[in-house]
Amino acid sequence: MQIQRPSDGPTGGFMCKIEVLIPEKRMVLIHAPVENNRPVDLKIGGSLMLRLLTDNATYRFRSTMMEYGDVDGFDVVKLRVDDEGEKIQRRSAFRFHCSIPISFSVIYSSGQQTEREEGIIIDLSAGGTKIYTNKSLHEGYLLNISIQLDKDTVVAFGDIRAKSELPRGSKYTYQYGIRFAMMPESDQETIIRYMYKIQREELKKARPR
Repeated sequence: MQIQRPSDGPTGGFMCKIEVLIPEKRMVLIHAPVENNRPVDLKIGGSLMLRLLTDNATYRFRSTMMEYGDVDGFDVVKLRVDDEGEKIQRRSAFRFHCSIPISFSVIYSSGQQTEREEGIIIDLSAGGTKIYTNKSLHEGYLLNISIQLDKDTVVAFGDIRAKSELPRGSKYTYQYGIRFAMMPESDQETIIRYMYKIQREELKKARPR
């Protein structure tokens, strides 16, 4: 599930794992969102948007922050679901902010590939990614991207949809938005499992000792 505050904007928000679902009371307990190893401040009584990931689609719900709690040593937040929800998009649209080193090559129309280049993923979903690199590329290029997620390696093929230059003095020169093409369901599941794993690790780090 993704939780989003009004201030997060249309592409912001935090991935959180559902801990307890109470349909008859329209309540849900989810792991408290974390950013930079610190809990995200949520206002009691504040309005939130929830995006629920299912096997085939994503659903959006309006909710209200009720209270903080604890389940099995993890900080959780209790939310009241305020509407019936609506289907908005496929599951692949869930995004995860991260910092993952990658290697990639350009695939030409002839089928030949360039030498591997280095970069870093800063935003990942099952449907696409944003990367930083010092390599100058063109929109429309098809990339072969190798992503190491713990012990799993995902090989993704995607085309460049957007290009921008990063501020002067940055470690990398360019940012690219990439849309994955024909990613197997098993690789999508690997990415989603990794998102949840990192979220749990961040919760452990953020919890006061």
